[in-house]
Amino acid sequence: MAQPSQTISNPNRSRRRGEVLERALYAATLAELASVGYGGLTMEGIAARAQTGKAALYRRWASKHDLVQAALLHALPPLPEPRASRSARENLLAVFAAHRDVLAGKTDFPGLVIVSQLLHEPELRAIFADAVVAPRVKIVESILQAAVQDGDLDPATVTSLTARIGPALINQQFMLTGVPPNRRELALIVDTVIPPKGPAA
Repeated sequence: MAQPSQTISNPNRSRRRGEVLERALYAATLAELASVGYGGLTMEGIAARAQTGKAALYRRWASKHDLVQAALLHALPPLPEPRASRSARENLLAVFAAHRDVLAGKTDFPGLVIVSQLLHEPELRAIFADAVVAPRVKIVESILQAAVQDGDLDPATVTSLTARIGPALINQQFMLTGVPPNRRELALIVDTVIPPKGPAA
């Protein structure tokens, strides 16, 4: 008489819950993104890499867009908060250095993987703009506003594009050369956004 087959359960699938499972799903998402690119990314592939079922993904995210955005936000380090004890130029340098480190792979964020796909993946480009660029532009805007109030920046020189200059130059260099700006180049970018004051007459 044939014996009923027994299903061998995967302990990873049975034990992971809550934040532990979510971290595993984020890691699997970023690994798949690096392996197959955004265009080849599927919820099935992510689930297989994470050794879980698709239901675990769809209970949390309606689409791969939502999952990728959540995974990238999870990988991003906190933005450096402007300090009152620093000058506007010093605060800008801290924000620009943090943005450079994100793109250069010095954090958990897969900077090179993302940047290399931006030109041909419009959906990923929109995610990058929302998750990475927009928060940094917003914090730069607050630094510029403080610089104007402190008399360090002529308000007549500030336009709707001024806050985008720093992140745009950092992104451009990384996309064109594959090498992030060094400290001296970041300082030059700061000089472009907030020109240093000349000697008093």
